[in-house]
Amino acid sequence: MTLLLDGQEVRGKNIKVTGNLRIESDDLSGQTSNTDKGHKGFKPKTLTVSLMIPFVDQVQLRDLMRLVEATEGGGQLRTYRIVNDTAAAFGMRQVTFTEGVSAREDDNLRGWLIQFTLTEKLSNPEKVEGRRSGNAVTAQSGPGGAVGAVGAVGGAGSDSPGGPEELTGFEATLKKVDTWLGGSDKQ
Repeated sequence: MTLLLDGQEVRGKNIKVTGNLRIESDDLSGQTSNTDKGHKGFKPKTLTVSLMIPFVDQVQLRDLMRLVEATEGGGQLRTYRIVNDTAAAFGMRQVTFTEGVSAREDDNLRGWLIQFTLTEKLSNPEKVEGRRSGNAVTAQSGPGGAVGAVGAVGGAGSDSPGGPEELTGFEATLKKVDTWLGGSDKQ
């Protein structure tokens, strides 16, 4: 199996690549035994790579670590163009290193057992989501006039600027009760 990142071969023995696509969903059953799920979208695809590098080929491990630690402008992790059969089958073109790299010594094999994860960058669902037109927000208004700002001419909520506010019979009664209970007489 061949694995190339920006044309540079990831060298090692027994390279195994496992593809993974996570589908996010929410349980909609609440407190019932219903099995409904709410689809929340596809998460970026990942490739888990495992390989073995013999102790005598320490340069291969150093080369791999250089790829892992490479950054782009602004300190972002470098994005690589990937060439691999599993990546092609999953439709992955660009990846970044995620979730770290582990290198475990194995004395029986006389080498390091390496494992790392590559996550898709600019995935197809991400591109589709970016192309979708956003839900336009329309201005909402209710019946009646706009409420004036506090301290505006005519007071807050006044429809007639400058004049005293007209109260309905019920509002006038409530105002009297409020004043009697110790509320402000000012309006």
